[in-house]
Amino acid sequence: MKLKSLIVAAALLAALPLYPQKEGLRAITLKGSESYMKYLSSDSLEGRRTGSEGNNLAADYIRAEALKLGLHPLPGNDDLFQPLRYLKQNIVPGESLMTISDSNSNTISSTSIMPLIPPSDTINLEGEIVFGGYGYTNSSEKYNDLAGINLKDRIVIIMTRLPEIKGNGMPEPGTGISEMTEARKLSMIMLLQAKAILFVADPALGNDISSDLLSMGSSYQLTPLFRKQMFSFPLNAYAISTETADQMLNGSGLTLKKLQDSIASSRKPASFIIPNLKTHISVNVNSDTVTSNNIIGYIEGSDPVLKNEAVIFTAHYDHVGKDAAGSIYNGANDNASGSVGLLNIAAAFSALDRKPARSVIFLWTTGEEEGLHGSTYYTENPPFPLEKTVAALNFDMIARSRRDTDVGASLSGEIDITGRDTIKVIHGAESPELVSLATQACKESGIYPIDEGKGTHFSGSDHYPFYRKKMPVLFFFTGLHKDYHKQTDDFEFIDFDKLVKVSRVGFLTGYRVASRADFNAK
Repeated sequence: MKLKSLIVAAALLAALPLYPQKEGLRAITLKGSESYMKYLSSDSLEGRRTGSEGNNLAADYIRAEALKLGLHPLPGNDDLFQPLRYLKQNIVPGESLMTISDSNSNTISSTSIMPLIPPSDTINLEGEIVFGGYGYTNSSEKYNDLAGINLKDRIVIIMTRLPEIKGNGMPEPGTGISEMTEARKLSMIMLLQAKAILFVADPALGNDISSDLLSMGSSYQLTPLFRKQMFSFPLNAYAISTETADQMLNGSGLTLKKLQDSIASSRKPASFIIPNLKTHISVNVNSDTVTSNNIIGYIEGSDPVLKNEAVIFTAHYDHVGKDAAGSIYNGANDNASGSVGLLNIAAAFSALDRKPARSVIFLWTTGEEEGLHGSTYYTENPPFPLEKTVAALNFDMIARSRRDTDVGASLSGEIDITGRDTIKVIHGAESPELVSLATQACKESGIYPIDEGKGTHFSGSDHYPFYRKKMPVLFFFTGLHKDYHKQTDDFEFIDFDKLVKVSRVGFLTGYRVASRADFNAK
């Protein structure tokens, strides 16, 4: 009888922690997720780019919702905001001009030009023009568009995409413009000391300055004032139309299409210095200082000793804003979804009558798309001791599932989007117990975890600065989809069932870490 009583008592004690967990899980709802998402991915926020009014509106909204949920400023602080200061360099509308002239300085034409990378200061430059093909080099294919031409102090025209040298010589049919591919071309050509690069959509693309190319553009550039700038490397890159490119090529008797066809048929570069032609580029820029905020909410732990330790949840709320054509990139999955996930998890913790032993911190970061600015700033200026923070759980792109269009490559890598019942779990393998807790939470929440460890995406999100500070980290991620960093990353394609499941995984994992006095961070 006594043994039976002890077994029953032990079973009851073991079950006790399940009740607050269920209480918290009930607070994570489809309706709440949709409401948060509807605002954070709306056109009214204009893509939430760091340094924009839309970014500030998103921060105000998250702070207000966090306060409604009962989150408090960290001890010793009187606000949820942690400000980051920037120098914002704006292109003056209508004052970006390119003038084409002959060798006798007679003006041939003058047209507006679109900077793809806003300069840090007013631009005034002039140079001879080189047609540089695709700006493509590949030693294994023995192909180099830039061989034998001195680019120093010259302006280079390059076509988008890449030729299929081992195929029909044209870019692969049906492929769009890869942000990563064009960025690699840009950096290589600038290292060869070209004055500027003029990107033009290759004729086989089927349209002129495509939306993919415009997505590289922006109306302003940000320089962080919260860290020392090690160097300044000028990147003068502009988009021009096919009409403008053909006008520049006119004196040679060639057109862009003829040159692309020539490269395709010969499988050889067709680069050359355009004779008797100069171009002058002028861009007017003005500067201002702006503030963008991290948002930090806090729930104090219930244990008088362990409350001095914390688990931190992170997600960035910024996105890429608007492109040079004014189109809005709402970033529903990237990363309104993670921001909603943190609000969901905060709602779950707030619903608990008894909080876990350790404290819980919620960090919505800004500047992630600019280079992990917000998370790096937090770890370099921690308002809560990092040595007392036992784990960091990051949520970035957690609400998309594979669709029929998710094939090939996205703008920055191969598509690896997960299905409706699957999520990637990325970590540094510092704490097997943390990974085990996340795996168990996934199973309980009806979603299958793919353990990627230090996979392809390990260094690309806000957990990484915490990892560099020797902290155990987890990163929940759906994988790359076709709409990544495109206008089509929108509300209508969000899998809200998946968003709810991943939010529940985050709560269960964080709750158990925060509740276990013997949690092993190593």
